[in-house]
Amino acid sequence: MSIALNGTPVTEGEFNAAYAGEFGVPIIFASGDDAAIAEIKARLGDMDTVITKTNLGFHSADTLTPGASCDLIFAGVLHAMEHRTQRRATIVAKPITLELTFKNYMPAEVLGYLRSVERVDSHTIRFVGSDMQELADFVDVVERYNPDLAP
Repeated sequence: MSIALNGTPVTEGEFNAAYAGEFGVPIIFASGDDAAIAEIKARLGDMDTVITKTNLGFHSADTLTPGASCDLIFAGVLHAMEHRTQRRATIVAKPITLELTFKNYMPAEVLGYLRSVERVDSHTIRFVGSDMQELADFVDVVERYNPDLAP
């Protein structure tokens, strides 16, 4: 599933940054593989980060040991906390238009029957929410719903 806010495609990190921004909370630290860190810095600006895995190929990577990762993350978070006033919260203009694009057409087909949802194309729906909390609730339902919730 891909997500866009107000017409701009966003990553999971950006979506969560917008949710935190709703409460005035800036994103000050991130950890992950080299691609994820490059992407989040490009989209949210420079911040304290730790790269725990470097991509070497489709089936290989250079990874830190769990212990080394934990130590670096701990030190990185401490440094980020000391400099947290240098970061600003990510704010999204309201009302917020959410577009969800699915790999398969069926979720868009089913969700398109909701009065609050507009079907954009065969794989995409649009939902307009008053704030990020409402959008996050909607995304949670979409991600967790299973039509076979039999007892």
